[in-house]
Amino acid sequence: MCSQASLHRVSWWGESLTRGELDDVLGEIYDEPAAVDDRGRAFKRLLDHFGDRFGTQRDVVLARCPCRVNLMGMHVEHRGGYVNYVTHGREILAVGAPRVDDTVRITDVRSDRFPEREFTITDEIEMGNSSSWLEYIDSPSVVKRVASNQGDWSNYVRASVLRLQIRFDQRDLRGFDAAFLGDIPTSSGLSSSSAMVVLSSLLTLELNSLEVDRAELVELCGEGEWYVGTRGGAGDHAAMLFCERDRICHLRFFPFEVDDQIPLPDDCSIVICDSMKSARKAGDVLDAYNQTIAAYNMVLILAKGAMGDLGLGQDLIDGTEHLRDMNPERIPLADIYRVIRALPEMETREDLLRRFPEQVQHLERLFRTHKPPSKGYRIRSVAMFGIAECERGKVFANLMRSGDVEEIGRLMSIEHDGDRVVEYDRERDKWKPWDNHVTESMLDQLIEDCETESAAAIERSKLHLQSGGYGCSSPELDQMVDIAASVPGVLGAGLTGAGFGGCIRVLVRDRAVEELLSEMWDRYYAPRGLPMGAEVLRSARGACILPDRVQGQ
Repeated sequence: MCSQASLHRVSWWGESLTRGELDDVLGEIYDEPAAVDDRGRAFKRLLDHFGDRFGTQRDVVLARCPCRVNLMGMHVEHRGGYVNYVTHGREILAVGAPRVDDTVRITDVRSDRFPEREFTITDEIEMGNSSSWLEYIDSPSVVKRVASNQGDWSNYVRASVLRLQIRFDQRDLRGFDAAFLGDIPTSSGLSSSSAMVVLSSLLTLELNSLEVDRAELVELCGEGEWYVGTRGGAGDHAAMLFCERDRICHLRFFPFEVDDQIPLPDDCSIVICDSMKSARKAGDVLDAYNQTIAAYNMVLILAKGAMGDLGLGQDLIDGTEHLRDMNPERIPLADIYRVIRALPEMETREDLLRRFPEQVQHLERLFRTHKPPSKGYRIRSVAMFGIAECERGKVFANLMRSGDVEEIGRLMSIEHDGDRVVEYDRERDKWKPWDNHVTESMLDQLIEDCETESAAAIERSKLHLQSGGYGCSSPELDQMVDIAASVPGVLGAGLTGAGFGGCIRVLVRDRAVEELLSEMWDRYYAPRGLPMGAEVLRSARGACILPDRVQGQ
């Protein structure tokens, strides 16, 4: 039990932990004594808050989940591509205690930003068709409920609890009381929302004495977050659950597998720079996010049709189940470019429904997640980005293992050009729109380069060197990337996360870190009257219950 007078000893499930023992546990998670001390004090503050709100005579569970940074493989985890994550020592902490009923009560130390919330699991489940998770979240009453409460922090707790209740549909889950405290900037592209989903899932499982393999938990968390209206993948959740300290987690989906844990480079740092432009997925940003995800699904439908028209063979067509399957190991590179060339630059909903009547049900499910884009879906440029990015995510691991950080930096810049929305016009001293359209003439040149005997032409035609046009950056992110690129010793930079705002990550030689931070302050933060938002990544272990009983499952 924890007492209000002294919270230096915590107990849960009949076990106890002193502050010194807690520090020992935290020392296995963080690589700096200062981080251990900071988190120890944060848990003390959180326990005080929990005691104030829910009482002190409770058995409690402590839990934590860090944010993540994707180094390479942007926007492709849901296309089966490799992604390369590290976890950063900004995180959300939680203290939870079980209840005898199915009520969930949540509070946050920062109550002015995150008001207390309460819900009942049974009442929530009865709002929709719980025969499957997709049927439930597509139920009109559930969609209406989420829309009326869009952006509320409790939705991410509901997402976790309700997904697990439908997973364990033969058992009535009991509720819990939980207090939270975090230092992940919200709407920053570091995925505080996914951290809340992962953390709430761990709490729900622990407080209900349920066991789920971590690989399955990754899928449950990814699907759970669909509750809030997004239709992304589970890469962020996988990173938070599987990343090791001082390692890059190289993983993929379909099937899910952690391929390697690669050491961080010795003489380089990763610097995270927050643009302070909100990347919150709501309203127009949510629509734009889901539109591009939907475009990926349309690319696959159209690409398989183009493969048939080009006579590539039924075996190749049938084996192309995900965008990552369009790679030079399966399909000659020139033919990949021919397929992309055959795709329309834009496609409307009406055109898609007319061309693929057998796909009407699938397409209409995609359409329900967002408003129709005014000019249609971007197809060819998104296809080029996604197919090339899957290849970049794969190439990254070999480059990192060999220590070729210069080439990794170049790929980061190429990748960001695929997301870029503006460029600086030096002659006119102003920013202008960035053109990332993939034209037929560009593809004709790539096809010619593939089939020549020129070593230089073959090199520049390589798939992972093509930017494509995903276009999910913002002017602020693009300016930060350009500031970083101007600093000697910076190897590469680009956005991390879904985009539209949030953060960039910079790979920089250790000797140049201070100059980079200084330039960011002088040229980005200070002129805008913003606080300093750039910091060196602090490695931390993935999410866990303390003591960590589930790591490695």
